Amino acid sequence: MHRKKWFAWFLVIVIIVLPMPALVKYLQTYVVRNAVVTAFLFEVRAPVDGIVKTLAAKAGTVPGDSPAIVLYNPRLPRAGIDSLKARHHATRNQLDLHQDQLSMLERRTTEYQNRLIHYRSLLETDLDHTAALLTARQAGERAGRHEAVQNLDRSRNMQDPYKLSQTELDRIEADFHDAEARLNATEAALEQTRHRRKMVGDNLFLSELSDSVLQTQAHMDSLFLEIMACTRRIKDSEIELATIDVLLEAAISDHDRLSTAAIHLPDTALVWDVAAAEGMELSRGDRILSYIDRSRLMLDVVIDDSTLEWIYQGQAARIRLFGSAEFLNGTVIRVMGSASDRQNDPLAAQVKTKSIRDGRVLVSIDVPHLYEDVTRYCGVGRTAYVEFEGIGLVRQYLGSFFR
Repeated sequence: MHRKKWFAWFLVIVIIVLPMPALVKYLQTYVVRNAVVTAFLFEVRAPVDGIVKTLAAKAGTVPGDSPAIVLYNPRLPRAGIDSLKARHHATRNQLDLHQDQLSMLERRTTEYQNRLIHYRSLLETDLDHTAALLTARQAGERAGRHEAVQNLDRSRNMQDPYKLSQTELDRIEADFHDAEARLNATEAALEQTRHRRKMVGDNLFLSELSDSVLQTQAHMDSLFLEIMACTRRIKDSEIELATIDVLLEAAISDHDRLSTAAIHLPDTALVWDVAAAEGMELSRGDRILSYIDRSRLMLDVVIDDSTLEWIYQGQAARIRLFGSAEFLNGTVIRVMGSASDRQNDPLAAQVKTKSIRDGRVLVSIDVPHLYEDVTRYCGVGRTAYVEFEGIGLVRQYLGSFFR
């Protein structure tokens, strides 16, 4: 009896423990079952007036190398190509003239720069030589001042002051002051020379040093302004020439394409539907067909606004199409609230049942077998469910409570 009771408790514990891993994962994962495979829908409209000459595109097919549709326009309007060519020729000549002027100004600037470098070198050499002379003089005058100081100290410290007359004492003191004054003057001149040398090194020239340098600098400043003005004129001419090139290319392209216009679709396009037929006359802007980019399949997921708080762009998701046992990886590429204007973006398929508080989340998916399944429109319209990890039931209940 005791063994049966123990075995019964054991079974109860096993029954409770076994589902726990799955239950924990479920509590940590938010599952949305209201999702559908979709893709952005692109429309192709007639670029010109014309008649549909050939129509190779058919719904549910992938375009090949040949044009999806060819329009033919029997009326060939004339464009102002000759006028644009004349403008192009005149602007080209004007641009060449400005470039020649700029080359001449740059050559003159180079000449003045070389001249300024020469003048600066002469000034630097002269100032360096003057500084060297003043430095040598400073050394001699320091020695003389030192001797004068010693003579003055000896005369003042003599035991018998009557050995020297007052005249000799005055002469010794005068020699000291003269030596000190000459040394101060030499040091001031040396300091001024070094300062001027530094100014020359920094391209700062005094008029008392060299009028030629200042005149050369003035010429260079004037040339710099002329170069700026000429460069601006060249830029304006280049912009005008580029504008004329664009207009001319467009005019020639329009002239060539107005009679026959071939429309090609991207290699990854899948024709969704066709609104035109061979022999139909179309006006510019009329709708011809629509297609999807099968390389950019995604899921349209409907989620309540209260839960969008925890959904963010770049968030990872796990996807399983209904009827498939395979889980796919996805990434959130867009999160839109229920009142967002982007809710009306053209999609090939979208969730039909939505409440007023439902927002939209787009999740990109990479599904090779859907990419190749063109006969069934690459799975667009298939329903699926999506798992978002890190949200769980606690956040769901809190979100429902505060709706």
